[in-house]
Amino acid sequence: MNPITSVIRATLLVLGVGMASPSIAQQAPAAAPTTAPAAPVAAPIAQTLPLPYGQDISLESANRAMNAALEHARSKAWNVSVVVVDTAGQVVALNRIDHAHKASVAFATAKANSAAMTKRSTKIFSDQLAGGRNAVLGFVDLHVHVAEGGEVIVQNGRIVGAIGVAGVTQEQDRETALAGVNAAAMR
Repeated sequence: MNPITSVIRATLLVLGVGMASPSIAQQAPAAAPTTAPAAPVAAPIAQTLPLPYGQDISLESANRAMNAALEHARSKAWNVSVVVVDTAGQVVALNRIDHAHKASVAFATAKANSAAMTKRSTKIFSDQLAGGRNAVLGFVDLHVHVAEGGEVIVQNGRIVGAIGVAGVTQEQDRETALAGVNAAAMR
């Protein structure tokens, strides 16, 4: 199989699209997994079934999401950066708690961009990587971030932006981002 075909197949596999070919049809079936698949993680509907984009998030809503995330992080003594972007991935609000590591701003921005541009939580990509789907790493130049902490913001059934958090563990980043998502949803 030539390299271009390999990349295309890997891309389609990550996106969940099958691609039949004579060479695949002749291959032996894959062995059945020896362990039960991991239980699905509960996520807001916007991360599992992409919703349409709506009007970009307002500064007021972006600040509400950012401030709720910052408040949550401070209550846990977590030093993080929080970035809220619009549907095009452009920064609307940004803040870094004192002593958050310097790279956290760039990481939070990348996570927010990933969620906004793919209409999905970055947890989906993190779970794919953890499940052995290393092909997802081939998409890092296409707005795919593979660490948790990027979540879409939904208002009135439409994606209006996304929030990214970085600075602690990826699970803590996601927890903090979801605090912001919940605050933005309450208008």
